[in-house]
Amino acid sequence: MAVSARLGPKTQLALARYCKARGLTKTEALERGIALLLRHEGRRAHHPAFTSFLRLREQLSQASTSNHKSGSNETLKRHLDEKYPD
Repeated sequence: MAVSARLGPKTQLALARYCKARGLTKTEALERGIALLLRHEGRRAHHPAFTSFLRLREQLSQASTSNHKSGSNETLKRHLDEKYPD
């Protein structure tokens, strides 16, 4: 089955680097990623980056509530980019 997905420039570059370093096609890498997601779905153990994302999202949510400002995806993205630069 053919699937189409739009990836941001940083994700495209990360995928290309990952594939080149491991000698994989993009399809193989994406299939591995999906398999990992399915394997870990419903488990409490998450990748450390995902756990950090959840904590950061909670912190931003609390700060937003206390400041009576709504959080934005751009703010979250900026914080994640600062914490996990390419």
